[in-house]
Amino acid sequence: MRFVFLLSMVNLAIGVMALEFRNLTSEAHISGSELKVSDFKDKVIVVEEFGLNCPPCRVSLPYMVKLAKKLDQSAVVFLGAHVQKRNDEAVQKLLKSNGCVYPVYQGFQVVGVPQSSSIPHAYVINHNGQCVWNGNPLSEAKDFENAIEVAVKALPKRIPGSLASGVNLVYCKDMASRLRIGQNIEPALRQLETRVAKGGAMAEEARTLITRCNTWAAEMMQEIQCNLAEKPSAALAAGRLYCRTFPVKAAAIKDELIQVMKDGQTRRLAMSRQVLQKLRQAKVNTANARKQLLEKVNFQIRQLGTMTEKAGDTDMAEVKALWNAFATELEGQP
Repeated sequence: MRFVFLLSMVNLAIGVMALEFRNLTSEAHISGSELKVSDFKDKVIVVEEFGLNCPPCRVSLPYMVKLAKKLDQSAVVFLGAHVQKRNDEAVQKLLKSNGCVYPVYQGFQVVGVPQSSSIPHAYVINHNGQCVWNGNPLSEAKDFENAIEVAVKALPKRIPGSLASGVNLVYCKDMASRLRIGQNIEPALRQLETRVAKGGAMAEEARTLITRCNTWAAEMMQEIQCNLAEKPSAALAAGRLYCRTFPVKAAAIKDELIQVMKDGQTRRLAMSRQVLQKLRQAKVNTANARKQLLEKVNFQIRQLGTMTEKAGDTDMAEVKALWNAFATELEGQP
């Protein structure tokens, strides 16, 4: 599921910090998978600023590609920011020739990071929203990689599928398994509200979890509403997840989702999106596992090929693009 943010600058709460992003939009996107704000949550962020007409940047690109491929994508968001005059076709050609599959945006920036008058320039932001390193990623490669490694090791324990993932739970450890996306979490939220009322350190931790859940709910509702018209399958896929997680709150959108579900092709595309999300979470620690995953991905791509695509169908076009981008990522991995 991909939610297109129309603002040129958006806010994201990561840990106790608030980050601002510039040019995280479809209009600024050049290559690789499109990102949404929630993709940065509780992760280490690594950005390289480069330019098409910068010789040192061309030298550093193969190194950046190799580094990005060996990093744990569940812990790190790695992306490129093209900062010279925009030329998407030429930049895409350069990236493709170097096997680059990570996301690249024109003029992407995390607001507030140290600026540099020269490129290539990279920076590392930890899960608390702090810039822990910036400099030339090629001439200072050892320090660059060490900063990433230290930031990754500092990440709180991750709990797959849980809205409590990344929070160092002390008083509300029982919530780690009870706040899983895709299961009814409303009873757990009511208990968290009771803990907030009692006050003390437990209240602060409970309040943090409630905020996380409400933020996720708001983002999902916005994604559903924004996609209903042009990308109904994205709205349906997000809606199904929302309904399972917040069954009472979901009453507000059930009628709209029922209307969307009446179209058979929309249902198939929504299921395809859900399968893609699941496969993206699969562990591929060996070449054989990656090969098997790629076979599953190619099967899904062939299935999409059996569906009728109408002119101007942005919904199906996006689903196909997401699957093809994932296949490209897998093919580019060592």
